[in-house]
Amino acid sequence: MAQRIIYWFRNDLRLHDNEALSSAVDSLSEIIPIYVFDLRQFDKTRLGFRRTGALRARFLIESVVDLRNRLREKGGDLLIRIGDPEKIVSEMAEEFNANYVFTSKEIAPEETRIESSLSKNLKLNNVDIKLFWMDTLVHAKDLPFPISKLPANLSDFYFLIKDNIKIQAPYPEPSKIKLPQDYDAGIIPSLPMLGIDPQEIPSQTSSGGGESTAIITLQFYIEQNIKGGQDLASHDHLTDSRISDWLSLGCLSARYIYQLMKQSQSNHGNTDTMINNLLARDYFHWTLLRYGPRLFKPSGIKHEFSKRWLNDNLAFEEWVKGATTDVTINAIMQKLNKNGYLTAAERAAAAEFLVNNLGINWTWGAMYFESHLLDYEVSVNWGRWNNIAGVGEV
Repeated sequence: MAQRIIYWFRNDLRLHDNEALSSAVDSLSEIIPIYVFDLRQFDKTRLGFRRTGALRARFLIESVVDLRNRLREKGGDLLIRIGDPEKIVSEMAEEFNANYVFTSKEIAPEETRIESSLSKNLKLNNVDIKLFWMDTLVHAKDLPFPISKLPANLSDFYFLIKDNIKIQAPYPEPSKIKLPQDYDAGIIPSLPMLGIDPQEIPSQTSSGGGESTAIITLQFYIEQNIKGGQDLASHDHLTDSRISDWLSLGCLSARYIYQLMKQSQSNHGNTDTMINNLLARDYFHWTLLRYGPRLFKPSGIKHEFSKRWLNDNLAFEEWVKGATTDVTINAIMQKLNKNGYLTAAERAAAAEFLVNNLGINWTWGAMYFESHLLDYEVSVNWGRWNNIAGVGEV
């Protein structure tokens, strides 16, 4: 019997620069790609809104649809399941007599808990799990310092790494995926299957999730803003170009963006801005890896216990709905609720108003952004809120 590998897609919904998938293909094994919609991600928080809101859920579904289509073009398929990944992936490994499970390495506490639980389940059937670090621009092993010595702020991080950047070349996308003969592909869930009423989506417009649209968007940015020299008048091109939407789900890789920046052969300042944005994103990842659960507590990574936050539900609800006394903040929040997108400056303004004007528990705001921003990434979102609340960088 041929060797078989379960490939569990997580936040790496792409074929290009996917080291784990490339390694599986190069092993000449039969590969069973799977994506699991974890219903826990769509539960409501204690504040009444979903962890993953309707707009984010739609964007995810679109990205999974595109991934399945691209895999089918390579002779493969994407098996879709709904439930707890740590149980389903283990059951799939047993069903297909798999030798290994390959997947990307995550660093947030909940994701690592799921990895650990899956690993224990797999050991019962003598199946090994192999984790690949694929989400950052600079690989963890190429950092010029150990994570325990992570600089205390972004400026110091830039200083230490600017002359020591080692970027691995992106992996090419596989030319062919070999599947076993008998499998049940499963259906991609609708919003109602995830417990979401489509009426929760205020706008029918969509950014178009998936790797295919991601690559087109990146190429357009390079032609217009790098080669064409058009300036976004922003310090955060990653966010304000909306490339971060696709990067958040791994429809693009940071290394692929970097490679195309360099290949543009442009000395325009926009190139440096985008690369600095990618490094800043890395820094938030390293911060989460370094401090773990502290990132999610009101006292933040600084253990700032002297700050006192209000748990004022009425004032928070006014902020959420865009019904405060500030018309600018109201417009920003209404835009977020409608489109799932804010510029970097708008995000900062909304967060600073909640923290400094209202004195509301900043973790509530971070949770709301998690629910609504299409480009939500755990380390970036919570790291930024830590900083705005004064409990982050020292």
